[in-house]
Amino acid sequence: MHSLGFSWFKKCLVQKTSKILLTKVSWSLVTMISIINLHLLRHYISISKIMRLVAYQKYAFYIRKFGSTKKIKNLLQNRQELKKGRTVLTSFPYKVTFDPSSLCNLQCKGCHTGIKHPEMIKPQVLKFSDFKIMFDKIKDYVFSVSLYNWGEPLLNKDIFKMIAYATENNVGTTMHSNFNFFNEEMAEKLVRSGLTHLYLSIDGASQDTYSIYRINGDYNKVLKNVELLVRKKKELKKKFPIVTWKFLTFDHNRHELNLAKEKSRLLGVNDFETFEANPVLMDIRDEAKKYSENPRLFDNLSEKCSSLWSSIYVGPDGTLFPCSLAFRKEESFGNLLTSDFKDIWNNKSYINSRKLFTEPINLSNVPIPCSTCKYFLRCKNKGR
Repeated sequence: MHSLGFSWFKKCLVQKTSKILLTKVSWSLVTMISIINLHLLRHYISISKIMRLVAYQKYAFYIRKFGSTKKIKNLLQNRQELKKGRTVLTSFPYKVTFDPSSLCNLQCKGCHTGIKHPEMIKPQVLKFSDFKIMFDKIKDYVFSVSLYNWGEPLLNKDIFKMIAYATENNVGTTMHSNFNFFNEEMAEKLVRSGLTHLYLSIDGASQDTYSIYRINGDYNKVLKNVELLVRKKKELKKKFPIVTWKFLTFDHNRHELNLAKEKSRLLGVNDFETFEANPVLMDIRDEAKKYSENPRLFDNLSEKCSSLWSSIYVGPDGTLFPCSLAFRKEESFGNLLTSDFKDIWNNKSYINSRKLFTEPINLSNVPIPCSTCKYFLRCKNKGR
């Protein structure tokens, strides 16, 4: 971007975001935008909308660090196609989740793996060779990949190779772990792999409270593993991974929230985040039932399910799901390992599911899992 254009952009940024201080977030945005041709930015989206896209500092960081002209152009085009309700897309998803392992060492009640749901796909680990094949199909469009979903990623011995491969290809990585399975060798491999962000699932400040949800988990062992990781980062003089203590809040553990936050600070963890959670499994069908029992919940539901435009979720065997809550074989829209991604992305299942939000459609043509979702229920109630 030439100097005049860049000055114009900064002026617009200040004018359109007068209520937002020019923090690291917005200046990360300036850095990111500077690699885009100015007329492309003007054509696709306004400055204010760009700000909303990256208002969360974490996402601004990923775009700045792992962005390219091609990736940013795809992001903006994808958002435009979502806004216009396109059902056949020329853009590609910029949010991708790979599940390295659908095996887990704990038995959490809110997870179908933990409760051994009878309809779940047979648990397995993702082979590195298969990961490379699938990753290469989407790497040009994503800023970061999530390496977790329905299992414990550290149970896959190839997880460090997957992270390193993504890093080598200028793609960031995020991983969530219960952190019960960890040792000195793994700590060094993890830090050297280049992992961008690690979330640690620790829902308590004592063994008694922690183990109510994290069944079979060892709280004290997890804290020792956190100490090990923080120490290894210092030894190797590495900034990454950024480590976040993730605290799922339930009625049984709220009283330990402040104590857990203080422990995270003493351990040298970078951040502490809380998330409201369900004490039992809440899959896509359960969530729809919850909405049907309390119709007021629909008032806060977004206009469209953006995941159908922006995201994919891939299991260890290549099974591709359109939704983070899907896990049954019948809820799959294809297989990323065995198929060309472009053929999946605009197949009949995706097109009919997107039509649910954009044009009149025979509801019987909407496939599972979308036909069992809260969005489908809302459309049905409106007589669509």
